[in-house]
Amino acid sequence: MKQKELDLNDAEREILQRSKDAAITRRRIRQVIFFASLYAALLVVAGWILKSWVMLLVVSLLYVLITTFEKVAYGRAVLLYKSVIRKLSSRVDELEKEDLVS
Repeated sequence: MKQKELDLNDAEREILQRSKDAAITRRRIRQVIFFASLYAALLVVAGWILKSWVMLLVVSLLYVLITTFEKVAYGRAVLLYKSVIRKLSSRVDELEKEDLVS
């Protein structure tokens, strides 16, 4: 099946290509765990050294911004996956109808 027949846009084509490589997902999971651990360690060290509620507030706001960005990025990825799935599903339906007719 050709991707042109599915009418995939560039982002959907990239998602479809990346879906074949599980190493990308595993690498992303390791990065998320590493940076979350690093962030927690920096928060503990900064709180212990500075003993300031202002610093805690700034770091907490930074955390909220980062997690918001991650959630938006995740939501966009889910929408792209759903779009690819719908297109693949409709193409399968078309092929099944062609088989029934012939």
